[in-house]
Amino acid sequence: MQRNAAAWGIDRPVARGAMLLDFIEAHARDLAARRPRPRSLDEWAGRAAELRLSLRRSLGLDRLDPPDDPRARQVGVISRPDYRVEKILFESLPGLTVTAHVYLPARRPPPYPAVLYAPGHWMENGKLEPDIQASCANLAANGCLVLVYDPIGQGERLGSWRDHGHLEPLLVGVSQAGLMVRESMRAIDILQSRPDVAPDRIGMTGASGGGLNTFYTAALDPRVAVSVPVCYVTSFYAAMVAERDRSWEDGVDLCNQVPGVMAYAEMSDILALVAPRPLCVIAGQRDWMFPIAGTREVCRQALEVYRWHGVADRMRLVEVDAEHGYNREMREAACGWLTRWLLERGDADPIPERDYDPLPPPFPPALTYIAPPAREDLDLLRRRDEFPVTTLGWCYPDGKAPPPGPAITHLTSALAAAASTVGDAQITDRQRTIHPGRVIEAARALLGPLPDADHPIRDRIYAQTLQHGVFAERVVFESEPGIEIPAIFAVPAEWNAQVPVVIYVDESGKQAGLETGVLDALLEAHLAVLAIDVRGVGETVCSEFEAATNALMSDRPLFGQRVGDVLRAVDYLWHRIFISVQVDKGRIACLGRGAGGLLALYAAALDQRLAAAAMWGAPLSYRHLITDGPDWPAGVFVFDVLNYFDLPELMATLAPRPLLIADPVDGLRQPLAVEAARAAMGDPFPGAAENRALLCGLDADGSLRALVAWLSAALAG
Repeated sequence: MQRNAAAWGIDRPVARGAMLLDFIEAHARDLAARRPRPRSLDEWAGRAAELRLSLRRSLGLDRLDPPDDPRARQVGVISRPDYRVEKILFESLPGLTVTAHVYLPARRPPPYPAVLYAPGHWMENGKLEPDIQASCANLAANGCLVLVYDPIGQGERLGSWRDHGHLEPLLVGVSQAGLMVRESMRAIDILQSRPDVAPDRIGMTGASGGGLNTFYTAALDPRVAVSVPVCYVTSFYAAMVAERDRSWEDGVDLCNQVPGVMAYAEMSDILALVAPRPLCVIAGQRDWMFPIAGTREVCRQALEVYRWHGVADRMRLVEVDAEHGYNREMREAACGWLTRWLLERGDADPIPERDYDPLPPPFPPALTYIAPPAREDLDLLRRRDEFPVTTLGWCYPDGKAPPPGPAITHLTSALAAAASTVGDAQITDRQRTIHPGRVIEAARALLGPLPDADHPIRDRIYAQTLQHGVFAERVVFESEPGIEIPAIFAVPAEWNAQVPVVIYVDESGKQAGLETGVLDALLEAHLAVLAIDVRGVGETVCSEFEAATNALMSDRPLFGQRVGDVLRAVDYLWHRIFISVQVDKGRIACLGRGAGGLLALYAAALDQRLAAAAMWGAPLSYRHLITDGPDWPAGVFVFDVLNYFDLPELMATLAPRPLLIADPVDGLRQPLAVEAARAAMGDPFPGAAENRALLCGLDADGSLRALVAWLSAALAG
């Protein structure tokens, strides 16, 4: 008889969708609250040195080596009464060609102070956005040379909408913000190489994503003599809460989420890295994305460092009665500040902006600053072959630079190859020197703090039934304070002592195991099942991208949190006293499907209490996820993992415990052939393949039968 949840009387899931985001936000608040503040300039100096190193690691700057020759070249000139515009191209990173404009004053002799302008997100036109043109023209008319470039995914570099949200670079220790900052640093190289630029008088500004770019670039590159970040600065916690429940499911923005940054810094610390160089923060009082209260607090804290340097006049917060953006009042304030410190002219008061005749932008300039477009409009806005307007401002004749998306994926692949993890069969030297214990140590470090195994397990039983030969419970147990794990425990009624148990983890939640018959098949094989919803899945589902990328900024990435949930399921089985059965603690296995297969693997690697593990429909290598548009949830992309190990090395740490790899897939979830799967797994350590089984090529029913048979054998008493 087909068993199912309805027959067991436990098919009443309860939605707890706010739980995970609440937990991540609370942890962010706690990190900020317990971070010590420096009390003197000497204390700050030591802290600043460590902070710069940590920030470079989080951004991935040291892994992004620009080519020696930027191949900068001029491709055209446009003349205007008060300035002229050079159209230039340069290479920021291998394969990434940048389209840019250089505004030069028409009535002043060189050398000029220079300003690097970083456009914000949602500005389809990039450097040709009319507001940007007005700002650059005003600065040029006042005596500054201005370089403005198209960021990745904007202007002539318009490609896929996800070009602001590439996940695959995370695997090699590179963040999207790091790509942005590295491009700005290369733009500064270009400026300093020009004979008409005063190399020690370079400023930088930008709003929103451009404000982020300015914020991090100025903090880490001392060549930025003056900076004006606009509509970005607030506290990390305030920004996180403000954007709660915003729809990011298309992965359109991974720029704000710098890996691990909240574990060691607040925005005030990063602002203070600019000291004693002049810094003006401009904010909109009605900016809901970057709340003004947080802006005021972090600026107050950063100002302390400027006071310790004795240059409090070099930091200013300008508040404008406006929403998110870079409106005329903000631009005039920025021009006044940049003119004061770069040209040593004026008192930093706003400089009025004249009306300028902009070059025609390809797209209507309506899509600015406030919010991303509706999902149904994405393809229309990002269609590279349908530019509605031809403009003199293009650097390429058709306005189409090489798209950045494939170049980012190719760059990531090159960095992964250079990482030379021991999963490569060719790397015999490292095979002889690395030890499985080091892989496990690295895994623990990458996952971050796990739930306290000694914390008592609290649980609530919502239903208990004995029907159709199955004893079943619907239960919730506490993984850690603030996180509850919904679960179903089911056992064949004939068992009453020393029952083997399979912990089932499905990336779609325990309900998927019920609907597909997986749990039925396990029970029919006389195996008990504990099917769980790890946080953010099933009954606790929320925005995967939001949860994963918010957690990425802390010391507890979402993947590590979920591995912890699986480990707490083991604790639950060990410590719970069941009335009707007794769990055989020596016969507990974990079966994970899809992304759940990775959770099963990590849990088994970290916990010897798991006698066996099975990965079903999971990737075999992180390198398989390095593709343009990988079809995997954001939570599986572990930051920097490929610089320590790949999945085959982690698999090898389970030996001699049994491990099954069933129906492995690639980054696009396409099945791997047996030969490709064996090649990907390799033999990282001596004995790595012991008790490791590979199952490929069967139909769905055949795979399920073979998988259940393997688990039965692995847990045979």
